[in-house]
Amino acid sequence: MSYKLHHCVSGFLLRLLLPVCTLFISSYTRQNSDIKLINASCEIRNNGINRTKASSARSEYYFKIKILSKEKVTFDSLWMNGASFKTYLSANQKFISGKPVTFAVGDTITVRASETSKENRPKSNAPIRYKGAGLLRYYVNNEPFYLTIDNIKFNNSPNRP
Repeated sequence: MSYKLHHCVSGFLLRLLLPVCTLFISSYTRQNSDIKLINASCEIRNNGINRTKASSARSEYYFKIKILSKEKVTFDSLWMNGASFKTYLSANQKFISGKPVTFAVGDTITVRASETSKENRPKSNAPIRYKGAGLLRYYVNNEPFYLTIDNIKFNNSPNRP
């Protein structure tokens, strides 16, 4: 292939792939405009004084998040240390309700995940590579995005019956 033809083909491929790469990169950087992580913490709960394998310690992860998007935002999964966890929402309110958590732009919510004993943890690779303590997947209008959790503050809780 001549140099001129090779240069034309390369230029064509570059013009073709540049919008695709830009779209791919923007889907991961959009997170800053949709949600903001305020803090991430973990509470290690001991089930009673006489712990057995059946009632071992459990970790509860809490991610306090401010909603910045006017679009519909949902959360579904968390990945940490080669395992995946289902996430749940809790509202920052003074009463307990059986109603689903609803929120709007400007609201602060808590995304929760639970980890029982390490022996029962499901193994799962995260869908993208990340550096940090965890990776949280969320959706904006059914389109997936990821938030890297850089650091999680660990707290001990008192023994529970």
